[in-house]
Amino acid sequence: MKGISTLIAAVLLIAVTLLISLIVSTSFTSLVKTQASTLQTRTGEAVNCTSSDITIEAVYIDALANRARLTVRNSGQIRENIVRSVMINDTGSTAAPTDTYPISLAKGALTTLIFDITTNVTCTSFNRVALTTECTIATFDRNPNNC
Repeated sequence: MKGISTLIAAVLLIAVTLLISLIVSTSFTSLVKTQASTLQTRTGEAVNCTSSDITIEAVYIDALANRARLTVRNSGQIRENIVRSVMINDTGSTAAPTDTYPISLAKGALTTLIFDITTNVTCTSFNRVALTTECTIATFDRNPNNC
């Protein structure tokens, strides 16, 4: 009777060890696959962003219509999505963009963004414009046109 109990104990010990090894192996494999997928996605995004470039070519202020227009060109090698833009005056106040974001911009394409400058920005108080894409930031801090 004692020999059978020892044999059963050894078999159970081996079975439990194999079961624990299987659980740890499955969890580790799943973790490695998830991390590899995340790394691949981030690497792809970083490579795409190296081909990214956006340029604010001109800012035109129309004080009579209380509007400002930005001419923006995608000068990079990939499609860009403009996710935010802001026009700032000397005191830090901002003009409200009238466009809905994101704005998709094909490689080499031009687009015009409109701002409502009713009380915030004038030719004399204009400071800069900044716009953000998924990969880059562009700024314009020169004198706007029509001033």
